[in-house]
Amino acid sequence: MSAKRNGYALVLVLIGVALLALLVESALLISGRAVRASSEDAARANLDAAARAGVTEGILSLVDQRPGFRWPTDGTPRLIRFNGVTVQVAIADEAGKVDLNGAPRPIIFALFEAAGLDRTAADAMADRVLDWREPGDLKRLNGAKAPEYRAAGLPYGPRDGPFQSINELNLVLGMTPALYATLAPGITVDSVLPMPELQAAPPVALLATGMDAATVESIMAARARGEVAPNTGGMAQNAARIPGQPFSVFTITADAQAGAQRVIRSETIRFTGNQADPFWVLAVR
Repeated sequence: MSAKRNGYALVLVLIGVALLALLVESALLISGRAVRASSEDAARANLDAAARAGVTEGILSLVDQRPGFRWPTDGTPRLIRFNGVTVQVAIADEAGKVDLNGAPRPIIFALFEAAGLDRTAADAMADRVLDWREPGDLKRLNGAKAPEYRAAGLPYGPRDGPFQSINELNLVLGMTPALYATLAPGITVDSVLPMPELQAAPPVALLATGMDAATVESIMAARARGEVAPNTGGMAQNAARIPGQPFSVFTITADAQAGAQRVIRSETIRFTGNQADPFWVLAVR
């Protein structure tokens, strides 16, 4: 009987040791995960701070009008370092893009052609964009109003008013994610200009003005060399679109990356011309 009790006691001890080992192993595993999570959180916070710093640097470069200090505003990226992180910062003058609300039909049509659509498809998309932004029930020949959206099984119709953001273009009948991705760098709702500002226009917007691919390529090459691009009229096209002057709008995008982690921060700002309140932040993404 004593031997049995001793046997049971030994089994209980072994079970206890096994449970204790399991608890220790679990605690170490949880602790390791917590340390890794804490480290990843710290790295993420550092990247977020670096991206914010990149946006701030971009804004300061727009405010600083000294020769040689102004950054390019055509989306050409610059690299900065912040707390050990390399950040790619790009500034885009919204005036260099095709305004979905301000551009006339020929520019909208050419924009879709520049994005790769054939003439028939580009014609239809141009009509649908105009039908979206303009009030009334009458549709253009290849356009779309509420009945066409219902027929396509969509639970909404066109706004019948100005686009509120470029993302709204995704709702226009016939738009695809791939087409939108091609158009996005060259469209805006913040300039309300009929023509993109050539000095700051990205390739897809330059093509929308009627330039051929070879001319656009020469312009982009000149910009890369830091030269005033040919065929853009110097700075004379719209001298009011200078950073720091009223109603100029710019989007600053900062891309901070380290290892597998990445933080992209983008802010769209409008200069007011008021020294006490020099700019407004219109959007943060």
